[in-house]
Amino acid sequence: MATHGEQTWERVDSLVDRHINNEKFHIWPFAHPYPIDVRFLLMDRRHEVPRHRPDHLEVVVSEHGELAYEVEDRRCVVRKNDVIVVGDRIHHRCLPLSGSQQAARLVVLSFLPQLVHSGPLGDDMQYLMPFLLQESNCSNIIPAKAGRSREISDFIQRIRAELPGTSARSRLAIKTYLKMILLNLVNHYAAFSEARDALLRQQRNADRLTPALDFLQKRYAEPIRVDDAARVCAMSACCFMHLFKEVTGQSFIAYLNRFRVTRAQQLLAATDRSIADISLDTGFCNQSYFGVIFRRVTGMSPLAYRVNHGGSLQTVAKMPFMQ
Repeated sequence: MATHGEQTWERVDSLVDRHINNEKFHIWPFAHPYPIDVRFLLMDRRHEVPRHRPDHLEVVVSEHGELAYEVEDRRCVVRKNDVIVVGDRIHHRCLPLSGSQQAARLVVLSFLPQLVHSGPLGDDMQYLMPFLLQESNCSNIIPAKAGRSREISDFIQRIRAELPGTSARSRLAIKTYLKMILLNLVNHYAAFSEARDALLRQQRNADRLTPALDFLQKRYAEPIRVDDAARVCAMSACCFMHLFKEVTGQSFIAYLNRFRVTRAQQLLAATDRSIADISLDTGFCNQSYFGVIFRRVTGMSPLAYRVNHGGSLQTVAKMPFMQ
């Protein structure tokens, strides 16, 4: 680990490699309940890492040096001030170009999509479109000549200054800065015809799912099956599941659970109702299962979430602009 100015640079081996599981998924070790993180990585690899898929989204700014970047079956060179947009559907890895050159340095912003979009599908889904273009012919590397890195780096530093996001104001600031980064990415991709076509296609697909998301929002407290959601969209269950995964990047059941947990978070923070009552009112069959899913989504128990977030969010809920 090295310090450069006020930034602490960590060797990529120590941070990334040990968090890649047997299925080649990279599980990001978020250090606090708010699922966003900023790290400064030294690309001084001592051994080769397998290509892997992240369980999160990343915006990476190359601050110094050059490195090899592999994404699916393609390989290229990333240089200073290039920006890498990493979705959770692609296999990728970074490698040094040679053992003799100085280690490259990367600034990595990692976050979970529900920080921006927690459903149902709406305008906020547009912020995530750049991460859904990975399966098209659109490159996920924005070259330095595009002039995006300086503004993106500035907002990443602002996010870092607000972490760990323990107050309502800091969480609002973090989300605002993140959306400014994502808007910058959307503007970049919107300039290319292939990206525009892909964005329009994604929006049309999202529109097809609107009846299911409306159904979910109104009935999330009741038992909901995939067949129920598919029926309101006039699709077969198989077609619906495929389209839902294509648009949102997750299964309908995973999306439903995250939606319910988001509602539970609001109740835990803003009310003194029992955890058992909240679990039932948000559609979970029992408190035990609710606890398992809540911990899986948020990284903490419902009780810990209430203790850590109750006071500040109650204050926010009473503010006029939140009514």
